[in-house]
Amino acid sequence: MVDSSLDTNERIVLVPDPFEVDDAQIGRTSVDLRLGRWFTLLQQTRTSLIDFAKPRDEGQFSAREGKTSFVPFGQKFVLHPNRFVLASTFEWLALPSDVAAYISGKSALGRMGLIIETAAGIHPGFSGTITLELFNCGEVPVGIYPGMRICQLFFHEVAGEKIVKNTSFGGRRKPAFGSYTPDKILEAMRPDEANTLF
Repeated sequence: MVDSSLDTNERIVLVPDPFEVDDAQIGRTSVDLRLGRWFTLLQQTRTSLIDFAKPRDEGQFSAREGKTSFVPFGQKFVLHPNRFVLASTFEWLALPSDVAAYISGKSALGRMGLIIETAAGIHPGFSGTITLELFNCGEVPVGIYPGMRICQLFFHEVAGEKIVKNTSFGGRRKPAFGSYTPDKILEAMRPDEANTLF
């Protein structure tokens, strides 16, 4: 995965390196990533509505609506049916400006009702742990453990001009809700603040 002859800005970096830690993580077309130790839940008692027609500041939203838990290795996090939690990968990923990646769930987990990722794209130049959106669509609780293989990462080369966009999601160790700004079309369609359809 890591070619030490290249500048760090021109190569894919995974820390810890699966070639050195557990080469069973490396498949023919993907690399397995492991579950990290931080989990962030929306607190239902504090959240009655998430309104996507209004901007949301990540820091204020996380402090007011979220609850973050640390789960040590060897212990489990129980995700109940119809519940959603943000988690992060244990591995730190850095992509060069000409490589993108996407996350896919492990089929063995999906068949038990655990949906791994809904926003799968990772842009060139990203650096950080990857926030995972985990949802239990099954009928029974599932126990997930930090360090278990949780998803697969697929890479693809990006052709054309190298453009790296800075996002608020890079450089993180913990899962995060992220900020949100409504698009301009939605803003233009809102007749006034009194319209309850938005």
